[in-house]
Amino acid sequence: TRLVEAAEAAGVALLVGHHRRHNPLLRAAKQAIDAGRLGRLVAVHGTCWFHKPASYFAPAWRRAAGAGPVLTNMIHDVDLLRWLCGEVASVQAQASSALRGHAVEDTAVVLLRFASGALGSITVSDTVAAPWSWELTSGENPSYRQTPESCFLLGGTDASLSLPHLDLWTHAGPPDWMTPIAPERLAVPPGHPLALQLRNFRAVIAGDAQPVVSGREGLNTLKVVAAVQRAAATGQTVEIG
Repeated sequence: TRLVEAAEAAGVALLVGHHRRHNPLLRAAKQAIDAGRLGRLVAVHGTCWFHKPASYFAPAWRRAAGAGPVLTNMIHDVDLLRWLCGEVASVQAQASSALRGHAVEDTAVVLLRFASGALGSITVSDTVAAPWSWELTSGENPSYRQTPESCFLLGGTDASLSLPHLDLWTHAGPPDWMTPIAPERLAVPPGHPLALQLRNFRAVIAGDAQPVVSGREGLNTLKVVAAVQRAAATGQTVEIG
């Protein structure tokens, strides 16, 4: 908070590395949502499942509270949903360290209530052998072998959207579960998210652009994740101011 406030008071640009906002896949998704193609957003779900080997936890800090997948991995999923679906009003959460027994969680389930009234859920675990995570499905990082799966589902009154494949599912006529439903794969402009992020960084330095992800935006996402941690620790619903 102090860093963001100091930068704003000094009129200095502050950027946060939520690189997914630069991804053309997600920009195409946001364009479809903002254009009303999904109708009113009702429900969203994200899956962030992967398996970290035992060697990952050799450094002691990776076994300490605060170093788990909620803060280090799921924060990017929270930022993605904030950007696509709007501000989060409150959260509920449960976390478990039952598998490894470390001080840090290995699995968490999160419920989100958006200011719009939409409801969302995210499950995250770094001890599941699975193909359903952004890293494995999006293909944006060649270090991971891409899987043909989806890891986010966004449901609206007129249509639903799967990510990262951008399949927009609509009925043949007014929405009715008794009528056929079929996908339309949305077009994606070219561009690599990390290259686009660096391009924005350079333009901000040159004074030609504003940060795609400002310090304030990064702070607002961090507030949601901090609320998730409090909710998991207390078992209570945490409102986000």
